[in-house]
Amino acid sequence: MSESGAMAPAACQHRRRRVLICVSFAVFVLLLLAATAAIVLLAVLRPRDPTTELLSANATGTVPSVALPAFSIQLNLTFLLVVRVRNPNSASFRYGEAATSLLYRGASVGGAVVPPGTVPSRGATTVRLNMTVQADKVVAAAGLGGLLGDVLAGEMEFEARTEVKGRVTFLGFVKRSAVARTVCRVAVGVPDVKVRRQECHNEAKL
Repeated sequence: MSESGAMAPAACQHRRRRVLICVSFAVFVLLLLAATAAIVLLAVLRPRDPTTELLSANATGTVPSVALPAFSIQLNLTFLLVVRVRNPNSASFRYGEAATSLLYRGASVGGAVVPPGTVPSRGATTVRLNMTVQADKVVAAAGLGGLLGDVLAGEMEFEARTEVKGRVTFLGFVKRSAVARTVCRVAVGVPDVKVRRQECHNEAKL
């Protein structure tokens, strides 16, 4: 056998090895790019909790007083809460009716409903809530003794619970439901009807 004939199979085998290495390298690069793209996509599409924040709380009206000779409790109190809903996602957050419950000593004494809306991506919107305290429910919640005790102590503490339910849509088809909640305690002075302190914390679930 000639020398050139012996080298031919070796050269062919060498070329196949080079092709195999090139194909393997190309597949590795494609897999690496796919993994990188998946990581980036997950980072972009990973939903983040929408948050609610109480910007201000004001109270107007009159605090409890006793009317004589017919014994009755007079109460005319309205809260104005300004709440900001912030959306940190790269997609808009569309929410339905935002419900706020006003509680006194754990019992519901008022509430408000805000029409549906949309918070733009990485944006915020402001919601205004007007809530009138229902006097009969305040008396029922505290009892006459408890109510008079708060009045003599110089303040009444209310709790406002706001819940915003909605959906975040990524790329037009990836949809995730979200619920943002804020719980605020607001103390109103007696008899000046001024907000003396407010304390809030947020809850969110995706």
